[in-house]
Amino acid sequence: MSDRYFENGHPRTRGARSSFKTSSEADYPFRFGSVPSFDETPIFYCEEGEGEPLVFCYGIACSTLHWTYQIDYFRKNYRCIWFDYRGHGQTPLPSNSSHMSVEACARDLQAVLDFLDIKNATLLGHSMGVSVVLQFARMFPERVTQLVVANGTAKRPLDTLLGGNFLTPAFQILSRYEKENPSLIHSLWKLQEKTPLVASFLGTLGFNRALTHPDDIKTYARQIAALNPAVLTTMMDDYQHFDATPWLDKLKTKTLILSGEDDRVTPPATQDLMAQLMPNAQLVRVQSGSHCSTLDLPDYVSLLIERFLKS
Repeated sequence: MSDRYFENGHPRTRGARSSFKTSSEADYPFRFGSVPSFDETPIFYCEEGEGEPLVFCYGIACSTLHWTYQIDYFRKNYRCIWFDYRGHGQTPLPSNSSHMSVEACARDLQAVLDFLDIKNATLLGHSMGVSVVLQFARMFPERVTQLVVANGTAKRPLDTLLGGNFLTPAFQILSRYEKENPSLIHSLWKLQEKTPLVASFLGTLGFNRALTHPDDIKTYARQIAALNPAVLTTMMDDYQHFDATPWLDKLKTKTLILSGEDDRVTPPATQDLMAQLMPNAQLVRVQSGSHCSTLDLPDYVSLLIERFLKS
């Protein structure tokens, strides 16, 4: 198991403004390990703090960086749990590539909760993590206390990226070439580490550059470069077929939908659709928020979630 993401003995990716720099770790106990999932893939997990369980699910090709400030905030009074997807962070690729899917991630979440003996929990999803928690809520509704879904979509993410589906053919080409010549694609992918243009592009696309700390954008750029491109292409192939719209109205769970006003990856209309379909959901538009509102305005987003949890 790689430890390339560990910093000072802690497995979570830390934000540039993280309270780790001012708080004693002894005040907030954390425990981590791996648990075998349905296909024996060892799923890395971590739990921080004590209290009612909150489970944080990040997006495809992302990391705990996207929830790091919220975990900093809630671990003071809650039991915060997160896990790494297949091929992400400390979790290896499965032996069967067909097990790189939204449903597999939901089953991995089931394995983690079973191992920790958690009967039900509040689930928080960002980006593709929204699809993971929705799928889990469909499969195991009795185990979901509440849902918080941030900057997600109910179906086919590439269809609305940047306001249209013109990037779908480009992704299909990348996916095909990765299968035909993976070594070449891997070499080209690694070039990201040596150019600031990638961080600049990601900053413009996924963040509000006026609000997100620039070091957080650089951290994300480094993590993208370290990711095996096969993880992105394989999971996105499945993600592009995910469609919750036929059954979203069946989810009765109390839900908070967070929508970034300036989200270019999953535009506000995608969250509006979710709010229309889910019978017990409330929608909050985060003013000036991008696709990563949790990093743009971390304190404000944490307060919105806290108010929802206590309402």
